[in-house]
Amino acid sequence: MLIADSAPQHHYEEQPEQILIVDDDVVCVRSLHAVVAELGRVAFTTQASDAVRLAKQLRPSVVLLDISMPERDGYQLCSDLKGCIETKDAAVIFITSNDGFEQELKAFEVGAADFVPKPFNPQLVKARVQVQLALRREQRRLLSTQRDLDHVVKNVPGHITFWNSDLLCQLCNDQSGKWFNVPPDGFLGKTMEDVLGEHVAKAIGPSLSQLMLNAGHDSSLTTEHSLALNCVVADGSRRDIHASMALRMDSQNRWGALLLLTDVTAVNATEAALGEERARAQVILSSIGDSVIATDSSGRITYMNPVAETMTGWDSTNSLGQPIETVMPLMSHEDQSPLQNPIRIALRQERKVGMALDTLLVTRGGNRVTVEDSASPIKDAEGHISGAVIVFHDVSEARAMAIKMTHLAQHDQLTDLPNRLLLADRISQAMRSAATGHGSLALMILDLDHFKFVNDAHGHHVGDLILRTVADRLTAIFSAAATVSRQGGDEFMILLPEIQSPEQARLMAQAAIDAVSSTIVIEGADFHVGCSVGISVYPDDALTREDLMRHADSALYRAKSDGRNRCSFHSASIEEMLVQRSRTGKTLRAAIDGGRVEVHYQPQVDVLSQQVTTVEALVRLRDEAGDLIPPSEFIAYAEETGLIVALGLAVLLDAFKQISTAQTIGQKLHVAINVSIVQFAQPNYLESLCELCAAYKIDPKCIELEITEGLLMKDADNLRHLLERLRTHGFRIALDDFGTGYSSLAYLSQLPIDVLKIDKSFVSRLATSHQSVSIATAIIQLGKSLHMGLIAEGVETQSQVDKLVSMGCTSMQGYFYAKPMPADALMSWLQQRSNIQIGGSY
Repeated sequence: MLIADSAPQHHYEEQPEQILIVDDDVVCVRSLHAVVAELGRVAFTTQASDAVRLAKQLRPSVVLLDISMPERDGYQLCSDLKGCIETKDAAVIFITSNDGFEQELKAFEVGAADFVPKPFNPQLVKARVQVQLALRREQRRLLSTQRDLDHVVKNVPGHITFWNSDLLCQLCNDQSGKWFNVPPDGFLGKTMEDVLGEHVAKAIGPSLSQLMLNAGHDSSLTTEHSLALNCVVADGSRRDIHASMALRMDSQNRWGALLLLTDVTAVNATEAALGEERARAQVILSSIGDSVIATDSSGRITYMNPVAETMTGWDSTNSLGQPIETVMPLMSHEDQSPLQNPIRIALRQERKVGMALDTLLVTRGGNRVTVEDSASPIKDAEGHISGAVIVFHDVSEARAMAIKMTHLAQHDQLTDLPNRLLLADRISQAMRSAATGHGSLALMILDLDHFKFVNDAHGHHVGDLILRTVADRLTAIFSAAATVSRQGGDEFMILLPEIQSPEQARLMAQAAIDAVSSTIVIEGADFHVGCSVGISVYPDDALTREDLMRHADSALYRAKSDGRNRCSFHSASIEEMLVQRSRTGKTLRAAIDGGRVEVHYQPQVDVLSQQVTTVEALVRLRDEAGDLIPPSEFIAYAEETGLIVALGLAVLLDAFKQISTAQTIGQKLHVAINVSIVQFAQPNYLESLCELCAAYKIDPKCIELEITEGLLMKDADNLRHLLERLRTHGFRIALDDFGTGYSSLAYLSQLPIDVLKIDKSFVSRLATSHQSVSIATAIIQLGKSLHMGLIAEGVETQSQVDKLVSMGCTSMQGYFYAKPMPADALMSWLQQRSNIQIGGSY
């Protein structure tokens, strides 16, 4: 009867071990199966005649075998298993009731691995099977290792032999005989001279013998040795050989020697070539005129050529191993600040790095040398960074010469001012900058009056000294941003790259005329030289450099034609405007100084209550004929010149006076006053207001300060703090011309604003423009949502009043109610309208 079974389906990294049970007792078979089932795959048979066939098929690791069986006893069966190549490695464990000493001894004689008597102990059987399985696994591992080792030895790129203490060969890996034309079995038992040749044997034999002799006397001495030799191999070529010897104990505890011969012909040739290349590189690096420093990957110096030693002041002995910054400290030529060495950047970014322009090398002796060039990383065969090299040279003289040549090419030789070439470049740059920023620039041409007469009468020497003096004076009065140049002869050009207005250019031109016209003393003699100036403005007069210069020249001609010693603009309209501004400026200064500034007041009326809530103070100026000058013509001038501070103070004083007067007759007058950003910028502006309130005994709530939306958007962040302080002290804040400045709603909601004034441009078009209606509606809704007061400016008709009321705005200001009027007229106007009260709320 043949029975086969399988182990449970477990997952193992290796194939489960195969176990075979052979016993004619079915009960015993089942018992054994239960014991070893978890140890591997189990097959069993109760017929001895099937045992060998089944074992050949399964190749079990362990066979559990009974001795007494009907067909064939276990001894014979064990002998048969050991005699078969497929089953000879199986571990046979006898499980039998024949437990006498003779039976156990016979079992081992026929090849059994173990012997367990019946009745058996299950744990003992399991343990002994586990031991045999473990031995099988270890045996397989050792065999695999041996095969791997044999493979390595046979395929290693070298000649391996093992020699016993008599220097007879015991092993050779040269399967093809390519080394000495001797197959491996031809080495066995042979002497070195027999197989390696007399030359090799004489070179190696004595060394091996000495190693063995030394080891025999003292095992602590070295047991390894190597040497180089040259010999002829099987193909007849002469090769460089590296011989390595190492002593090993054999199985009889006698010394033997492992000999490894390695062909290093190619390696030696490569090293020789590298040596030659290194020598050539050394000669080249020592001969070139540039400094060369190499570092390792951490930036520490590994090499310096002689030029680098000379330039840095360090010799190779002291510099090797030093950080690159120690030997080669660099700094900026411009501000003397330390610079990072390009070596560091090359190592970090793994790329070639150029040295910064105007780099100074500080030598060991403290000298500073201008250097330039570059650093590059050094990579090994695998592409990894192994270091870096920097090549540099002294450019001090070259740089100085280049600077000098550039300066000479761009400057006038007599005065050292920029010449026409440099001026043209700067004009082009200034025009590009002005075009980008929507700015203006001015170009002046200054020509000395009657200079030819002085030059002819007193000689070119005196003329040159006068020109130099004029150059110095012009340079002194113009800012560093301006370019003062000499074009040749007695002609100078001045570029003002950024001007706020043509008036600024006129003032600078007049300053130049005054400076040049002052007495010039040359060698004890006084000279009086006047000048004329022509001015053209970009973009008003010209859009190209050539046109700008041509128009300035034509303006110069006009200045000379008008009598010399003066300036003239190319544009007649600009010149006329400047003349008018000058007149207005004189009138304004005279009015402020003489206390003749007028303040008119225009009421703001609440339509529903017919109450005058506030009156707005509006400054007025009269010309010499007594006619009013439009505010647009003098307010901007006052802001540009700073006169707005004095003008604003005059308005404040008049407003406080009117409020105080109203208080004496029991009226509470609220006044709105326009404030400029120049006034806000004054130190202690808030403190000054508070002092005036205290002096006039006026409640700050009677003062409403109006700022334009455009002013707010220019500096909202800085204004917020001041507005909050003003409001904290009781002053009211109104936002004038609202709707024209594109305010940010975010800013508006955060600023302390009490009143929004709807600009008159929207009010005037309420009847004709749906867009104006929409904007006004939005402003009204916005003001209400932010709990702000609302005033419509420029109301002139009943229809506008009705429209605004229907939209939700009931406070208005405009000619429909009253024009701006002097304070006396205002009080009369209020008294004539007894139903209108002064001092309501929005």
